[in-house]
Amino acid sequence: MNELIHELTSGERVVRLTEGKRVLFLTKDLELIRKQLRGTLNLRMEDVDPADLLDDINTDTMTPAWVCFRHKPEDIALDAYAGLLDADGKRVFETRDLLDGGFEVIVSGKRKGTGSSRETAPQCEKWSGIRLVIAHSFAPIHERNNLNLGQLMAGYDVITRLQNGEDVKLDEITKDLDPITRVMLESGGLFPFAKLYKDGLVAVPVPETPARPMTMAEKMLSAKVVGPGGDVAKGVHLKPGDVCLVNVDGGYSHEFTTAQVHHFLELEYGTDYTIPNPAKFGVFEDHLLYATGVERMKPFTAEIQLLRDLQIGFQKHTGVRDYSAKDGVSPGICHQVAREEFVDPGDFIQATDSHTCMGGGNNALTYGVGATEYAGLISAGFTFVQVPESIRFELVGVLDPGVTAKDVMLHILDTYAKREDTLDRVMEFGGPGLTSLSADERATLCNMATECSAKSGICEGDRRLAEWLQPRRSGQSLEQIEASFVAPDAGAEYTGGTHTIDLSKLKPMVAEPGDPT
Repeated sequence: MNELIHELTSGERVVRLTEGKRVLFLTKDLELIRKQLRGTLNLRMEDVDPADLLDDINTDTMTPAWVCFRHKPEDIALDAYAGLLDADGKRVFETRDLLDGGFEVIVSGKRKGTGSSRETAPQCEKWSGIRLVIAHSFAPIHERNNLNLGQLMAGYDVITRLQNGEDVKLDEITKDLDPITRVMLESGGLFPFAKLYKDGLVAVPVPETPARPMTMAEKMLSAKVVGPGGDVAKGVHLKPGDVCLVNVDGGYSHEFTTAQVHHFLELEYGTDYTIPNPAKFGVFEDHLLYATGVERMKPFTAEIQLLRDLQIGFQKHTGVRDYSAKDGVSPGICHQVAREEFVDPGDFIQATDSHTCMGGGNNALTYGVGATEYAGLISAGFTFVQVPESIRFELVGVLDPGVTAKDVMLHILDTYAKREDTLDRVMEFGGPGLTSLSADERATLCNMATECSAKSGICEGDRRLAEWLQPRRSGQSLEQIEASFVAPDAGAEYTGGTHTIDLSKLKPMVAEPGDPT
């Protein structure tokens, strides 16, 4: 249970700041942050212009790679925000600054938690004592990771009221959450919720949405909804916002995350835990393969080797696919190898990499999750889903020579993502222009969905995609692959709208300095 949540004698639950605890404002003026960390400045929301708060705080800023070499959250918290540097390259947060600062609320600007899906980012806050995260908006994977950890999230009006001494009703903070996520959040996170579910104290009913035309994401999820007794429910139709349990077809983790997954599963289920479907899950040695050959990484050699060893132990324990390096050579980047070898049309794939969405080029629903969520789904075989909204991009025309799929995505970033039209939505790609793009270009479209802070990206399937997949899927004919494609229904509703992009009118785009792309 989150320590900020208090139950009144009436039974109503409220959120209340703890006397003596502090609120940290992450401002664009980094010296103001330093003053707060030193204890010489305490800010109030009413004194801060939201425009002066840091936007697009990247998960790499919160926990840079070298911090992620630690797999225990309490160790990760020691160097929270170690990647926030000033103009001279000096750390704003030194070791233990957040941990020892007495803070329980942290406040920032737009799109908190962009970039990598690493769950170490919200972990560094939670294990430093943060219990309420305030921002204008959150990147979707980061938001979900916070929910899985039981972290409250809210907007500026809430912190203003709390700092004025008000009790804020918990319902006001959780009112936009579905009932199941609300229970999960209020019970302390995903693992406490999983115990309640296992003990029969909370149920996840099958949605009873009337028959309706569905988007690709809705159709893929509806085919995998878990019904009573664990069987797949038949004839289910889904709409955005519906909550359900959904079977997961496969997934993967890598050296930065596998150790945490192994650690969490042992803590929750004991050292003899098992997973139900190892054949379509894997581990990859691709993120840290060459790290120890970099001079500045040598101090972390022991930690890196421990992550490698723990991943090997996890692979042997579970029997998942092994994509370890051979003679110092990696089999490839995880999201690329996965789409080549085991992400199939219609699949629902979850993995601990923010570019998992690249698999959407294979006409599959794929997106990244944190270590906690991955540990839960790989052990259960299913996961909790709130059906996402979708935005449709109808591609027409053909790209001019020198113009690439990345230019298409830069155009979408500049036009739609900037307005947050893509935020937490599935980006669906189709239309006659899509047929002119190769399988690799389609993978690029979906790969960069995470740069748009989207939930995922999905491309329609066609003969060209089938011809790319067929040599990589032993025993499957072109016709069999084509039969597995999932297309949107005529009349499907797109909350983000349908937008036509004429590929022939696009020009090569140059990213601005500092642009994550």
